[in-house]
Amino acid sequence: MSDAKDRSLLESLSEPSFKVLGYVVLALLFMYILTPLAWMFITAFHPKGSPFIEIPESPTIENFIMLFTGRPIGTKKLAAHPIYITNWIVNSLVIATATMLIVISLSALAGYSLSRLDFPGKSVFMCALLLIGFMPMIAKMLPLYKLLISLGLIDNLFGAAVVVASGLLPAQTWIIKGFFDGIPRELEEQAWVCGCTRLGSLSKVVFPLAGPGIAVVALMSFLSGWGNFTVPLILIRSEYLYPISLGIASVFTHHPGEVGLVVDYGPICALGVVYMIPSLVIYYFTRKHLMEVRLGKMEVR
Repeated sequence: MSDAKDRSLLESLSEPSFKVLGYVVLALLFMYILTPLAWMFITAFHPKGSPFIEIPESPTIENFIMLFTGRPIGTKKLAAHPIYITNWIVNSLVIATATMLIVISLSALAGYSLSRLDFPGKSVFMCALLLIGFMPMIAKMLPLYKLLISLGLIDNLFGAAVVVASGLLPAQTWIIKGFFDGIPRELEEQAWVCGCTRLGSLSKVVFPLAGPGIAVVALMSFLSGWGNFTVPLILIRSEYLYPISLGIASVFTHHPGEVGLVVDYGPICALGVVYMIPSLVIYYFTRKHLMEVRLGKMEVR
């Protein structure tokens, strides 16, 4: 009896200590994640900018104005080279939009075909498609690079978008196929009875019901094109064609060994804030549909 009491006493004494340890670990992780973000937001409104966290006495939005006026950061004699921030924003939008359009148009048609049609080797094809989707993009870059050279798409924004989209298509096709699987075939058959063609039933019945899935695939594709770094690094040579990801990196790698001395942190941090906004906004408005994709369910209304 005394042994049981001793064990219960030890458990009651040790349980709070483990809870406190868990809270300490969570607090450290929170600080590890929050500190760089806090520095970026503070420096974005700092009139001079600093590689350290310094609360500005008079916050300013001049750094954000510089992003959209086309004024290069090099005017302060701090940047290692002229920076074309406006170009970077436009280039990122072009790559992201082209990636989204390519993925949506191809994955929607492929997903519908795989959902509705039966053909020999379908299961093998689906498994192969999934395996290709798991392959690292960098493992496929050499043949893709040779192909783009033959097509004249090196140092081209559309070429970068095509490569990014090719890496997304297998997984996005699987996702959108799951949404098509949740739509009863009877709805299409009723549309055919009412006089709709197959394309008409697609546009009037299937695609509207699969709208949440298509929207999620579109937004995930947009974000992948918006934030991709590896593909532009390999395919794009001209600095004025850099997307934001490659442009920010070029600021810190232009003169190795001089980092912290030649970088104007204010505008770069402001660009980082702008770079984050699409991801945060898209996640906020699509979190419900993202959960539907995660759980693999869809309501047909």
